[in-house]
Amino acid sequence: MTRTQPGLPSGLPSGLPSGRPLSRRGVLGALALGAAGAVAGGGPVRADAVPADAAGRPCLSLPAPTGPRPVGTALLYLDDPARTDAWAPAPRPRELRARLWYPAAPGARGPYAPWMSPAETAHLQADYFAVPGARLAWPATHARPDAPADRTRRHPVVLNSHGSGADSAFNTALAEELASHGHVVAAVDHTYDAGEVEFPGHRLEVRDKARVQAMTDAAIVAYRAADVRCLLDRLAAGPLPAGLDGALDLGAVGMFGHSMGGATTAHALYEDPRIRAGAVLDGPLFGPAATADQTRPLLLMASAWDSPARDTMWDTLWPHLTGWRRRLTLTRSGHLSYCDLQLLVPQGQSVFAWPADRLEHFLGTGDPQRAVAAQRAYLTAYFGLHLRGIPAPLLDAPVPQWPEVRFDA
Repeated sequence: MTRTQPGLPSGLPSGLPSGRPLSRRGVLGALALGAAGAVAGGGPVRADAVPADAAGRPCLSLPAPTGPRPVGTALLYLDDPARTDAWAPAPRPRELRARLWYPAAPGARGPYAPWMSPAETAHLQADYFAVPGARLAWPATHARPDAPADRTRRHPVVLNSHGSGADSAFNTALAEELASHGHVVAAVDHTYDAGEVEFPGHRLEVRDKARVQAMTDAAIVAYRAADVRCLLDRLAAGPLPAGLDGALDLGAVGMFGHSMGGATTAHALYEDPRIRAGAVLDGPLFGPAATADQTRPLLLMASAWDSPARDTMWDTLWPHLTGWRRRLTLTRSGHLSYCDLQLLVPQGQSVFAWPADRLEHFLGTGDPQRAVAAQRAYLTAYFGLHLRGIPAPLLDAPVPQWPEVRFDA
């Protein structure tokens, strides 16, 4: 295993030694490892019975989106000729991929898209989970590849940034939900900080941790935010797949990200006025966005880990948020609760074989389906409010329907 940023289960210690000062890497380590604490609540992560395929492999699955619109998905390849790729093994322009989810035109037919390509899931399984061989049936999504986009109206756009060592597919459950409620979600793969990205010609580019971590955390976030700008520029200029040209409302752009993707979201919101609202999911804050005044809406959603590093960062930023702001906690959750692994790891536990304390540490002790459903509800309400003007009483105060969500501020 080679990853040490948030999201890595195998071989990680249970916390930082007491009294050790937090270096710039230690801050992320504290966020990822829970620093001083355990997850609130008790009991194991629940894993429902999982069907197996003809080869006896567990069939992993994701929940269907709840919105009224069918969902399409497409891949968008782009480059930034103005930037030499600082993380590539040889000098060349920065090369990126984005995964799009969008409201599809009615009547779309055909198979659903895979969660990730076979080459990507094979690498993920071996590198991230240290499980060799084809021992899992990875999930299909609920989106049809390259289905014609709904062009009856222009749709608000929600950008997404993944955590360090993760992939654009890791927030598929959230992205499909947003798309089913009328948003176009564009998730960038930060090449060489993403775990694995397959480009045309079956070329697989994987994470280069050493090159990425040669930068300071603030520099990493700024570099990732430049990827987001490149993606937003391309969405504006085209061409786009699936008939999406002319179907986007680029006057209504939001963004969310998990972990280091949350830090990227805060930075992109700070420097790019095209982004109207941001949501940080259990992420740190680095660079000028950590202390700058911010008038645009920002939602901070924490896991239940006792993370003094994260809390200190958020406490420092809080008085600088002069517009709409909320600070919520998803109780009985862990750091990986804010991505699809909250659902997939328990389903594949017969293969992954995580010890109970590791499951609790990274995924919390709550019901995985409820955890993801709560995130879907609050993010859909948040972007509906700030990008479409849809009233969102869910964001005003706690509600009995979602006791998992605590209002902190």
